[in-house]
Amino acid sequence: MSRTLKKKKHWSHKVVECAVSWGNLGDFGSVVEILGGAELGQFPYIGQMKLDVLVCHIGKLPYYGDVLLEVNGTPVSGLTNRDTLAVIRHFREPIRLKTVKPGKVLNTDLRHYLSLQFQKGSLDHKLQQIIRDNLYLRTIPCTTRLPREGEVPGVDYNFISVGDFRILEESGLLLESGTYDGNYYGTPKPPAEPNLVQPDLVDQVLFDEDFSGEVPRKRTTSVSKMDRKDSAVPEEEEDDDRPPLVNGLPEHKDWRKTVPSYNQSSSTMDFRTWSSLPRDDSLEPLPLNWEMAYTETGM
Repeated sequence: MSRTLKKKKHWSHKVVECAVSWGNLGDFGSVVEILGGAELGQFPYIGQMKLDVLVCHIGKLPYYGDVLLEVNGTPVSGLTNRDTLAVIRHFREPIRLKTVKPGKVLNTDLRHYLSLQFQKGSLDHKLQQIIRDNLYLRTIPCTTRLPREGEVPGVDYNFISVGDFRILEESGLLLESGTYDGNYYGTPKPPAEPNLVQPDLVDQVLFDEDFSGEVPRKRTTSVSKMDRKDSAVPEEEEDDDRPPLVNGLPEHKDWRKTVPSYNQSSSTMDFRTWSSLPRDDSLEPLPLNWEMAYTETGM
């Protein structure tokens, strides 16, 4: 007798929402550890929690390792760890958290998720655009094509040679890379610490009316449409029971299943290490501060 095949559920069915407070006992980061961040090539995710302090008013508390998607309705996917904590500090308790159990499609690996090709208009396609919008608050995409009329180098894109692009790709400094219309495109990892001339990120994310995932920015079009080497979407698996938390940590450290990872061995490098990488001396040098856009106002 054949077994009935169960339809695989989308990761959105695993999303958990809750409203938590901690009695003003320090900031949220001292009660719930927030790990990951775009500078590490990761989604922000939940670390150790002080369960004796946290009060869950609505919903269910997240689990260790769950991916943090939103704080009070504000998407934090694609933000650095520092900026994620800044968004959290902006709100008074109780705060609402939206988290999801990591799976084969969406897990802590940001590079893996951005490498997948989703149908336009789908939930995953929209989340990828939100991630890029958050990334572009701290970093500038790069391309090997020539600037088009009206484009400003260091603002719309960083225009680099094929040789320099390959160095960035091989060094693990790109969160995503691919080709579109015969040219290379990539999204570099943002720096862990913002430049002092940049405006406050929280204000941009929360109060900028132009900051919306519904209307893609001009420069994201080619990046979102580019061909990637590994774009097949893996199938999700059925949920497994997770062990109880002991002092805010899983009782067994090996409970998590291995998930696909596209992080390279040097994935923790930041842009300050780029200058020490080998390069083709026959190529013209990149302009100073090429990885960050600058204007008189810092925008």
